[in-house]
Amino acid sequence: MEHIVGRHAELGRVTELAAAGGAGVLVLVGDPGLGKTTLARHAMSTARDAGRTVLTARGAVGERELAFGALHQLLRPCLDRLDRLPRPQRRAVGGAFGLLDDAPVPDRLHLAAGVLTLVSDLPEPGALVVVDDLQWFDDASRDVVLFCARRLVDGDGRTGLLLATRPEAAPAGLPALELAPLGDQDAGRLLDRQPAPPAAHERPAVLHHAAGNPLALVELSRPGATPAGTTGDGTGADAVTARVQRAFAARLPALPPETRHALLLAAAADADDLSVVLAAARPAGDPDDVPDDARAAADALITWAPAEEAGLVHLDGDRVRFRHPLARGAVYDSAPLAARRGAHLALAEASPDPDRHAWHLAAAAVGPDGDAAAALEATADRARERGGWVAAARALERAGDLSPDPGAATRRYLLAAPAAMFTGRTAWVERLAARAGVTATDEPARLEADLYAGWAIASTNRHADAVGRLTALARRVADVDPGLAVAALTPAAVAAYNAGDDALLDDVGDALAAAGSAELVDDDPAVAWVLGSVAPFDPASRAALDRALRVHGELGIRELNVLGGAAWVLDETRLAERLLGRLLDLFADGPTEGTNALVSSTLAYARLELGRWDDAQAGAEDAIRVAEETGMPVVRAAAQVTTAQLAAYRGRTDEARSLARAALEALDPDITRAVGVRARLTLGLAALADGDPEGAYDLLRRGFDDDGAPVHRHSSVHSLAMLAGAAVRSDRAADAARVVEAAAAHVGAEPGPRVTAIVHHARALLSGGDDAERHYRAALADPASATWPFERALVRLDLGERLRRSRQVSRARTELSAALETFLRLGAAPFAERATAELRAAGVKVADRVPDPLAALTPQQRRIVHLAAQGRTNREIAEHLFLSPRTVGFHLYRVFPVLGVSSRAQLRDVVEAGRS
Repeated sequence: MEHIVGRHAELGRVTELAAAGGAGVLVLVGDPGLGKTTLARHAMSTARDAGRTVLTARGAVGERELAFGALHQLLRPCLDRLDRLPRPQRRAVGGAFGLLDDAPVPDRLHLAAGVLTLVSDLPEPGALVVVDDLQWFDDASRDVVLFCARRLVDGDGRTGLLLATRPEAAPAGLPALELAPLGDQDAGRLLDRQPAPPAAHERPAVLHHAAGNPLALVELSRPGATPAGTTGDGTGADAVTARVQRAFAARLPALPPETRHALLLAAAADADDLSVVLAAARPAGDPDDVPDDARAAADALITWAPAEEAGLVHLDGDRVRFRHPLARGAVYDSAPLAARRGAHLALAEASPDPDRHAWHLAAAAVGPDGDAAAALEATADRARERGGWVAAARALERAGDLSPDPGAATRRYLLAAPAAMFTGRTAWVERLAARAGVTATDEPARLEADLYAGWAIASTNRHADAVGRLTALARRVADVDPGLAVAALTPAAVAAYNAGDDALLDDVGDALAAAGSAELVDDDPAVAWVLGSVAPFDPASRAALDRALRVHGELGIRELNVLGGAAWVLDETRLAERLLGRLLDLFADGPTEGTNALVSSTLAYARLELGRWDDAQAGAEDAIRVAEETGMPVVRAAAQVTTAQLAAYRGRTDEARSLARAALEALDPDITRAVGVRARLTLGLAALADGDPEGAYDLLRRGFDDDGAPVHRHSSVHSLAMLAGAAVRSDRAADAARVVEAAAAHVGAEPGPRVTAIVHHARALLSGGDDAERHYRAALADPASATWPFERALVRLDLGERLRRSRQVSRARTELSAALETFLRLGAAPFAERATAELRAAGVKVADRVPDPLAALTPQQRRIVHLAAQGRTNREIAEHLFLSPRTVGFHLYRVFPVLGVSSRAQLRDVVEAGRS
């Protein structure tokens, strides 16, 4: 577009995305006035010229509290295609927008997948989705848009997504184009193109104060907006923004009073529906004395004409749009408080939407207001029914602020806390709990507030604070409400496990004992989790898990959560995967973003242990993303270590080190030992893979104290075999033997098949003669150890090496071949190379490994190929992976040439070849 000055490269990127065939994602990032909206409009114009469907939405400050409001604006043109979606997606999308009376609370994943399918499956030549001012989207809409963006990054061949946002709200991990201020030459050209360019003596000052910001250049060059009216010499983005807003505000005094009033109403409404603003502007009187449509339209033109001439707004049919958000801010901020309050009251009266009515009442309130509080609580109820938990929590918090009665305020804060908890925003939950504690007038409310506060703190790295607060609560209620005591100890056990501090773990165990042996406590499934975290190798902990599974036939979200965690920490890994996988499926029918992060992270590590590495990678990446968005540093670091460990197993040692060190830098590894031990295990794996056993031993040794006892009751033990292997290669066997025996004493006589195998493996590495083979055979004796294929393959590799060196070549070949098969199937490249070298030394002609045909694919592409090889249709794969069918088809189209196939029928052979 000729009138866009100085944005040649940016125009090229935007045009490429918007033109026919353009696909993928681009995020325009820039401060106010740098031209994001102008580029977005160019994209829409280009797409429409190419015959593409354009879906667009623009965020607004006044609509941030309306759950799914921005998403509804975006999808309004294609909701007539709702019946084409699979039933779960149709019910989720219809429920979110209130289009289906019988829809349940919409689940996050089916909703997002339904939106992705709607936008991806529009008629040829496909759609361009344009989102402007993403920073002002309501959270529910923003989450769905970013879900779609992450899945469209690699393209689906026909859908483009353009996002525009300010720097502070720019989403991570998406292709971004940062807009910079114009250079001097381009800034001068833009000034020359203005209807009334500044005089020669004013020009340098305009250029200086605009600092290359296109909007500032345009607005400060207008007559009457001279730089003399500006203050300060700063040229930073904030200073320029303030100047532009003052330039808009300077035009207001010259406008007629009725125009200023109409502008204030529009600014307070912050929505572009002119009818609501006109209704609010009508003078009080007989409600039947309303002018006819023609007269109303004429009056509106007369009222708004001066504002249009001043360059503040633009009328388009029944819509009124501010020239720029800074113009809206100038109008609103320039008005006295009383005038703003009056505008909100008028808008509340005129608005037909009950949620907008409630928020306008709240904005007009200058003190406690029972009516506004009640209206906001009703808004929260509607938001919860549609899965808008952020909107619900915000409405309830504001309702609590406005409640005249302390009891009502407490009740609303305590309703807001679980809604915020479902979003995973722990600092917010803690704040709400603290406010409820201040206003509470009875003991039950104070206890509930303490429970929420403790949960919030337990999700951070303030482990000692969380354990102290929650165990104190549990002891306080142990005699009168043992169920509440166990509820408090459930997150306390999370904090104590993450800390790995024996004193904190013992505190949790003692508090559980103080709750007594009441039947309620014995039957509570959370007891299995608490006992497992405190005593992971005690048969009594496994007995508690077995009892809970027998007692609770139908497992809901809470049962799956605590029993899945218990199964994982007790090394019942297959059971953990099954329970946590079912839990995530239920979360797809629920709201819990933050809990999703913790469950996804735990499930990802369980899948790593089970040898399902692609699924583990995908789950860990999801956990990292959600934990970043919801402020859960421990979960983020734990999931990051999972990706690091996978990289180390696959031989990508530089990547493994980078990820593990980032996790260690994010948290104090001696405070959050669960992460620290695993991160150092990963660094030790990388050192071993790179031929540095001394460095590996030093890293792995830090998982145990000076006396050899584990520094973390659970995690440290799993590194024993790696520690022993590094010790043998670095002449540290004596020290390692002391560690192994101390750890063996720690786990006891019946630690379960996994740890039994690990201890025997470590002893075998450190032993000589017949003792070594006896321990190797003991490590392989229990068929249950096949649950952990990588660990079992390591035993066979080390056994095969020992057998070959003792000239038992035939037996060595058997073990080494089995180990190699597993390593190849898993993709554990450095370990496969070791096994191959040993087999060749044993006289086996091992062909050079044929590269895994799937290795060049992304984890998502590999999952698609595996599912397609099973005979699933694109639609079935899309529903399973929460993609659109078109995205699945596009990925298959792209991978067929890579795999050297021409049909789906050939995929089974390719997948089998990758396992051979």
